[in-house]
Amino acid sequence: MRPSLLRALLSGVLLLATGCSTVHGVRPIGKGAVQVDASLGGPILQLFGAPVPLPLTTVGATVGVSDRTNVHAAVHPSAIALFGVFAADAGVSTQLLAQKATRPRLMADLTVVGAGGDRAPDGPNGGAEGGVRFFARPTVTASWDWGKDARHALYTSLGGFIEPYPGPRALGTVAIGNQWGIGRKVHLTTQFEWIAPYASSAALTPQYYAPGDMGAIAFQLGFGARAFTPHSAVAP
Repeated sequence: MRPSLLRALLSGVLLLATGCSTVHGVRPIGKGAVQVDASLGGPILQLFGAPVPLPLTTVGATVGVSDRTNVHAAVHPSAIALFGVFAADAGVSTQLLAQKATRPRLMADLTVVGAGGDRAPDGPNGGAEGGVRFFARPTVTASWDWGKDARHALYTSLGGFIEPYPGPRALGTVAIGNQWGIGRKVHLTTQFEWIAPYASSAALTPQYYAPGDMGAIAFQLGFGARAFTPHSAVAP
Protein backbone atom coordinates (compact mmCIF):
# COMPACT_ATOMS: atom_id res chain seq x y z
CA MET A 1 0.00 0.00 0.00
CA ARG A 2 1.39 3.43 -0.93
CA PRO A 3 2.20 5.66 2.06
CA SER A 4 -0.11 8.37 0.66
CA LEU A 5 -3.07 5.99 0.66
CA LEU A 6 -2.26 4.74 4.17
CA ARG A 7 -1.97 8.36 5.33
CA ALA A 8 -5.40 9.18 3.91
CA LEU A 9 -6.96 6.14 5.51
CA LEU A 10 -5.38 6.75 8.91
CA SER A 11 -6.47 10.39 8.98
CA GLY A 12 -9.84 9.90 7.34
CA VAL A 13 -10.88 6.77 9.22
CA LEU A 14 -8.98 6.58 12.48
CA LEU A 15 -8.46 10.17 13.58
CA LEU A 16 -12.14 10.94 12.99
CA ALA A 17 -12.86 8.24 15.55
CA THR A 18 -14.87 6.08 13.20
CA GLY A 19 -13.45 2.75 14.25
CA CYS A 20 -11.64 2.91 17.56
CA SER A 21 -13.98 1.07 19.89
CA THR A 22 -13.23 -2.40 21.19
CA VAL A 23 -14.41 -5.31 19.03
CA HIS A 24 -18.17 -5.84 18.94
CA GLY A 25 -19.63 -9.33 19.15
CA VAL A 26 -17.22 -11.11 21.47
CA ARG A 27 -20.20 -13.17 22.66
CA PRO A 28 -24.01 -12.96 22.67
CA ILE A 29 -25.54 -11.20 25.67
CA GLY A 30 -28.83 -13.15 25.59
CA LYS A 31 -32.31 -12.49 24.23
CA GLY A 32 -33.90 -9.39 25.76
CA ALA A 33 -30.76 -8.26 27.61
CA VAL A 34 -29.66 -4.61 27.41
CA GLN A 35 -26.06 -3.52 27.99
CA VAL A 36 -24.53 -0.05 28.30
CA ASP A 37 -21.16 0.22 26.53
CA ALA A 38 -18.24 2.66 26.54
CA SER A 39 -14.69 2.63 25.19
CA LEU A 40 -11.55 4.76 25.41
CA GLY A 41 -8.37 4.60 23.35
CA GLY A 42 -7.02 4.55 19.84
CA PRO A 43 -3.87 4.43 17.71
CA ILE A 44 -0.65 4.96 19.66
CA LEU A 45 1.39 7.99 18.58
CA GLN A 46 5.05 8.67 19.25
CA LEU A 47 4.99 11.97 21.16
CA PHE A 48 8.23 13.36 22.60
CA GLY A 49 9.73 9.88 22.43
CA ALA A 50 6.89 8.22 24.36
CA PRO A 51 3.99 6.08 23.08
CA VAL A 52 0.66 7.83 23.77
CA PRO A 53 -2.73 6.35 22.75
CA LEU A 54 -5.19 8.81 21.24
CA PRO A 55 -8.06 9.44 23.72
CA LEU A 56 -10.91 8.47 21.38
CA THR A 57 -14.24 7.58 22.98
CA THR A 58 -17.51 5.85 22.20
CA VAL A 59 -20.70 5.55 24.27
CA GLY A 60 -23.56 3.27 23.30
CA ALA A 61 -25.70 0.23 24.02
CA THR A 62 -26.11 -3.40 22.96
CA VAL A 63 -29.42 -5.30 22.85
CA GLY A 64 -29.80 -9.07 22.57
CA VAL A 65 -32.43 -9.77 19.91
CA SER A 66 -31.99 -13.54 20.23
CA ASP A 67 -29.79 -15.97 22.13
CA ARG A 68 -27.26 -15.76 19.28
CA THR A 69 -27.58 -12.22 17.91
CA ASN A 70 -26.90 -8.72 19.28
CA VAL A 71 -27.58 -5.30 17.78
CA HIS A 72 -25.56 -2.29 18.93
CA ALA A 73 -25.22 1.45 18.40
CA ALA A 74 -22.93 4.19 19.70
CA VAL A 75 -21.94 7.82 19.35
CA HIS A 76 -18.33 9.08 19.34
CA PRO A 77 -18.01 12.07 21.73
CA SER A 78 -14.30 12.58 21.05
CA ALA A 79 -14.96 13.09 17.34
CA ILE A 80 -17.19 16.03 18.22
CA ALA A 81 -14.87 17.45 20.91
CA LEU A 82 -11.55 17.03 19.08
CA PHE A 83 -12.44 17.32 15.39
CA GLY A 84 -15.83 19.04 15.18
CA VAL A 85 -17.24 15.93 13.53
CA PHE A 86 -20.39 14.04 14.49
CA ALA A 87 -19.79 10.29 14.27
CA ALA A 88 -22.07 7.40 15.17
CA ASP A 89 -22.25 3.70 14.40
CA ALA A 90 -24.74 0.85 14.38
CA GLY A 91 -24.31 -2.83 13.71
CA VAL A 92 -25.28 -6.43 14.24
CA SER A 93 -23.26 -9.41 15.48
CA THR A 94 -24.26 -13.05 15.45
CA GLN A 95 -22.83 -16.31 16.71
CA LEU A 96 -21.85 -18.64 13.87
CA LEU A 97 -20.44 -21.41 16.05
CA ALA A 98 -20.81 -22.11 19.77
CA GLN A 99 -17.81 -22.75 22.00
CA LYS A 100 -17.19 -26.43 22.71
CA ALA A 101 -14.31 -27.47 24.97
CA THR A 102 -11.18 -25.89 23.41
CA ARG A 103 -12.97 -24.98 20.18
CA PRO A 104 -13.70 -21.24 20.29
CA ARG A 105 -16.99 -19.50 19.77
CA LEU A 106 -17.08 -17.86 16.33
CA MET A 107 -18.85 -14.50 15.95
CA ALA A 108 -19.36 -12.27 12.91
CA ASP A 109 -20.12 -8.55 13.11
CA LEU A 110 -20.89 -5.81 10.62
CA THR A 111 -20.81 -2.22 11.86
CA VAL A 112 -21.67 0.80 9.71
CA VAL A 113 -20.23 4.16 10.75
CA GLY A 114 -21.31 7.62 9.60
CA ALA A 115 -19.26 10.79 10.12
CA GLY A 116 -20.00 14.34 9.08
CA GLY A 117 -19.22 17.93 10.01
CA ASP A 118 -16.60 20.63 9.63
CA ARG A 119 -13.69 18.40 8.79
CA ALA A 120 -11.01 19.37 6.28
CA PRO A 121 -10.53 17.30 3.11
CA ASP A 122 -7.93 14.56 3.56
CA GLY A 123 -6.62 14.60 0.01
CA PRO A 124 -7.72 14.67 -3.61
CA ASN A 125 -10.30 11.98 -2.93
CA GLY A 126 -11.56 13.52 0.30
CA GLY A 127 -14.87 15.29 0.73
CA ALA A 128 -15.43 18.97 1.32
CA GLU A 129 -15.93 20.41 4.78
CA GLY A 130 -19.39 19.65 6.07
CA GLY A 131 -19.63 16.45 4.04
CA VAL A 132 -20.85 13.09 5.26
CA ARG A 133 -18.96 9.83 4.79
CA PHE A 134 -19.79 6.25 5.61
CA PHE A 135 -17.55 3.34 6.56
CA ALA A 136 -18.07 -0.37 7.10
CA ARG A 137 -16.25 -2.42 9.73
CA PRO A 138 -16.66 -6.19 9.23
CA THR A 139 -15.05 -8.48 11.82
CA VAL A 140 -14.84 -12.18 12.57
CA THR A 141 -14.00 -13.01 16.19
CA ALA A 142 -12.98 -16.23 17.93
CA SER A 143 -13.52 -16.19 21.71
CA TRP A 144 -13.00 -18.54 24.63
CA ASP A 145 -14.94 -18.15 27.90
CA TRP A 146 -12.83 -18.91 30.97
CA GLY A 147 -12.65 -18.46 34.73
CA LYS A 148 -15.30 -18.75 37.43
CA ASP A 149 -18.77 -19.04 35.88
CA ALA A 150 -17.06 -18.46 32.48
CA ARG A 151 -17.27 -14.75 33.27
CA HIS A 152 -14.09 -13.82 31.35
CA ALA A 153 -13.56 -14.11 27.60
CA LEU A 154 -10.27 -14.17 25.70
CA TYR A 155 -10.66 -13.29 22.03
CA THR A 156 -8.87 -12.61 18.77
CA SER A 157 -10.35 -10.91 15.75
CA LEU A 158 -9.72 -10.27 12.06
CA GLY A 159 -11.41 -7.31 10.46
CA GLY A 160 -11.13 -4.18 8.40
CA PHE A 161 -12.17 -0.60 7.78
CA ILE A 162 -13.79 -0.08 4.39
CA GLU A 163 -14.69 3.26 2.82
CA PRO A 164 -16.78 2.45 -0.27
CA TYR A 165 -16.93 6.04 -1.55
CA PRO A 166 -14.87 7.89 -2.56
CA GLY A 167 -12.63 4.96 -3.26
CA PRO A 168 -13.08 2.18 -2.46
CA ARG A 169 -10.35 2.14 0.19
CA ALA A 170 -9.68 -0.35 2.95
CA LEU A 171 -7.42 -1.30 5.86
CA GLY A 172 -7.07 -4.77 7.36
CA THR A 173 -6.82 -5.26 11.13
CA VAL A 174 -5.99 -7.95 13.67
CA ALA A 175 -6.89 -7.66 17.36
CA ILE A 176 -6.44 -9.56 20.60
CA GLY A 177 -8.17 -8.76 23.85
CA ASN A 178 -9.88 -9.99 26.98
CA GLN A 179 -13.18 -9.23 28.66
CA TRP A 180 -12.68 -9.28 32.42
CA GLY A 181 -15.92 -10.11 34.19
CA ILE A 182 -16.61 -8.23 37.41
CA GLY A 183 -19.47 -10.16 38.91
CA ARG A 184 -22.09 -11.28 36.41
CA LYS A 185 -23.26 -7.93 35.07
CA VAL A 186 -20.15 -5.80 34.53
CA HIS A 187 -17.03 -6.35 32.48
CA LEU A 188 -13.91 -4.41 31.54
CA THR A 189 -12.11 -5.01 28.24
CA THR A 190 -8.45 -4.56 27.34
CA GLN A 191 -7.56 -4.78 23.66
CA PHE A 192 -4.61 -4.30 21.33
CA GLU A 193 -5.28 -3.88 17.62
CA TRP A 194 -2.75 -3.84 14.79
CA ILE A 195 -4.00 -1.72 11.92
CA ALA A 196 -2.57 -2.40 8.44
CA PRO A 197 0.36 -4.57 9.67
CA TYR A 198 1.35 -5.16 6.04
CA ALA A 199 1.92 -1.46 5.14
CA SER A 200 4.80 0.84 6.05
CA SER A 201 3.91 3.86 8.18
CA ALA A 202 7.50 5.16 8.43
CA ALA A 203 6.79 8.19 6.22
CA LEU A 204 3.64 9.27 8.06
CA THR A 205 3.28 12.34 10.26
CA PRO A 206 2.41 12.07 13.10
CA GLN A 207 4.46 8.95 13.72
CA TYR A 208 2.44 5.90 14.70
CA TYR A 209 3.81 3.28 17.05
CA ALA A 210 4.17 -0.12 15.39
CA PRO A 211 6.77 -2.91 15.14
CA GLY A 212 9.10 -2.15 12.26
CA ASP A 213 7.05 0.95 11.39
CA MET A 214 4.43 -1.30 9.82
CA GLY A 215 0.89 0.02 10.21
CA ALA A 216 -0.25 1.30 13.61
CA ILE A 217 -0.88 -0.28 17.00
CA ALA A 218 -4.00 0.81 18.89
CA PHE A 219 -4.80 0.25 22.56
CA GLN A 220 -8.39 0.38 23.80
CA LEU A 221 -10.23 0.00 27.09
CA GLY A 222 -13.87 -1.04 27.13
CA PHE A 223 -16.66 -1.10 29.71
CA GLY A 224 -19.97 -2.94 29.64
CA ALA A 225 -22.74 -3.05 32.24
CA ARG A 226 -26.03 -4.94 32.05
CA ALA A 227 -28.89 -2.47 32.39
CA PHE A 228 -31.50 -5.21 32.06
CA THR A 229 -31.27 -9.00 32.05
CA PRO A 230 -34.46 -11.10 31.69
CA HIS A 231 -34.62 -14.41 33.51
CA SER A 232 -34.19 -16.26 30.20
CA ALA A 233 -30.85 -14.50 29.44
CA VAL A 234 -27.76 -15.93 31.09
CA ALA A 235 -25.31 -13.15 31.98
CA PRO A 236 -21.62 -14.03 31.53
